[in-house]
Amino acid sequence: MVPGTVHELSEHDRLILDLEKAAHTVAARDALCRRINLPVEKYAVVLEGLADTDAAYSYAPEVVERVRRLRAERFAFERRQGRWKTFMR
Repeated sequence: MVPGTVHELSEHDRLILDLEKAAHTVAARDALCRRINLPVEKYAVVLEGLADTDAAYSYAPEVVERVRRLRAERFAFERRQGRWKTFMR
C-alpha cells in the first residue's frame, strides 16, 4: 500500500472513484475521461493505481476492494492458463 490520506487524492481521483461507486455506463466513463482529459485507454491503469493507495481505500473502500479482487482473479486465471510461471532455482 502507498500511504496517504483522503486529502491527498486529486479531484480527478475522487471523480474516478465516485464513478466507480455508482452503477455506471461506458458512456458515463467516456464522458468523465473527456471531462478530466484522460485517454479512455488509460482509465483502467489509473484506477488500478488508485487501488494501491491508502488514500483511495479511505475514500472508497468498496471500490478498492472490488478492483483488488478482480485483479487477483485475473492474475489467478493467467496463472492457470500458464501465462505466469513461477521461477524456481
